[in-house]
Amino acid sequence: MFSDKTGTLTCNIMEFKKFTAGIGKYGDGKTPEIPQESNVNFNDPKFDGDLKDENAENHDALIRFLVFLSVCHTIIIDQKKGTYNSSSPDELALANAAK
Repeated sequence: MFSDKTGTLTCNIMEFKKFTAGIGKYGDGKTPEIPQESNVNFNDPKFDGDLKDENAENHDALIRFLVFLSVCHTIIIDQKKGTYNSSSPDELALANAAK
């Protein structure tokens, strides 16, 4: 996973756009048509299909990827707003992508 923690390349802004899990590459780089969480700009119809189809070859790898993506962070949940807060834009982007 590439992450620019210092912000020298990204101006301290991170968007989740693409990832690789198991044997699959996901994220087509196109702007999604539906609104997404902050710091997430992910679009790939194949991802939805592989995630929903328990018989898909990469289904188990996607489940593991999403579990690890969602739990390996220091995130504070705002219960009233239903949003996440983090001191790192990288962590926020990854946690919102898993959400």
